[in-house]
Amino acid sequence: MRILYCIPHLYNSGGMERVLTQKVNWLAARTEHEISILTTEPAPAGSPKCYFPLSEKVQVVELNIDFNADYTKPLLPKYYAHMRRMRMYKRALTEYIVQHGIDLCISLGGKEIAFLRHLPCRTIAEMHFAMNQRRQLIEANHKSLFWSLVGEVRTKQLVQAVKPLERLVVLTDADKAAWEKAGCTNVTVIPNPCAINNSQFSILNSQFPKTVMAVGRLHEQKGFDLLLQAWQPIEKHYPEWQLRIVGEGPQRAALERQIREQGLEHVVLAGRTADVAKEYAAASLFVLSSRYEGLPLALIEAMWCGTPCVAFDCPQGPVELLADGRGWLVENGNVEKLTQQIVYAISHPDEAKARAKKAQAFAQATYSEAAIMPRWIRIIEQHE
Repeated sequence: MRILYCIPHLYNSGGMERVLTQKVNWLAARTEHEISILTTEPAPAGSPKCYFPLSEKVQVVELNIDFNADYTKPLLPKYYAHMRRMRMYKRALTEYIVQHGIDLCISLGGKEIAFLRHLPCRTIAEMHFAMNQRRQLIEANHKSLFWSLVGEVRTKQLVQAVKPLERLVVLTDADKAAWEKAGCTNVTVIPNPCAINNSQFSILNSQFPKTVMAVGRLHEQKGFDLLLQAWQPIEKHYPEWQLRIVGEGPQRAALERQIREQGLEHVVLAGRTADVAKEYAAASLFVLSSRYEGLPLALIEAMWCGTPCVAFDCPQGPVELLADGRGWLVENGNVEKLTQQIVYAISHPDEAKARAKKAQAFAQATYSEAAIMPRWIRIIEQHE
């Protein structure tokens, strides 16, 4: 079978890029399927075309449509430029499918989702964010009733686009329920597998150093601005502790400015890393401060590695991961309670270790490749 994955880009170090490369590497090594990945956004100068290692058996097709080029234009010119690029993309994607005999196209929720149902092959969408992600993203950047209404319209458009597809794969039971409530009858839950193997963290938390860490793209979605607010009183009372934020993104300058304005001296914006397991190994506590998620890969990784976890109870994912005493959940967006919970966690290391041990057993049993990938095989090969 010839399988084509569609994703905006591979040059970023984000969770979606990591999961896709992990899955196609697994498929390339264990099946006879021919796999290709099609991207629309050109890599910035100096960036690798693919951040994570990719099997030589997997072909990458770069269309370089560059939807981001129109992002800063006024609304009306931006709309017409976007539609022109959409027509270019639909034509190029359709031609590629026909010319290369693609049997199955799997979208990771990029621009092609709008016309995925019209492509001349089997079509599946896998969503790495919750159903209302479009509205959440718009509201994170625009604060007005008009933009909230735009977000609602965009969500309804997304629902209508995925209803006719062969399959809609989501990450959590809660999100499945939301899609089904919206009228979708084609929904299947398959979580993302963890990319860390056991050999990478044999010495994790052996010394339990005084570091609180967070991992993710420096983007408003991840709520690192909220985490910095929560950290300010902690730094005053626990000056021997450090906050380390691992990741890169468009909010770096804003976060650096916030760090200066708050007078924070024990915060490190560490940038990207090729060895995230090493980062978890250096941490006493992991904090997820996201405003919204799909199923947070960084939280799964931290649990897998045995790092105690505190998370905002944001939609979707954290409650399913940290339930039953596997960590601590905090009311979504409540900075004061986040501060209190971090203080409690670092002040009660024995309880933190006990919760982390429970979380580690759960994560390794639930989110391994051995548990997840056979479910994808059944979908791809139409065994269910």
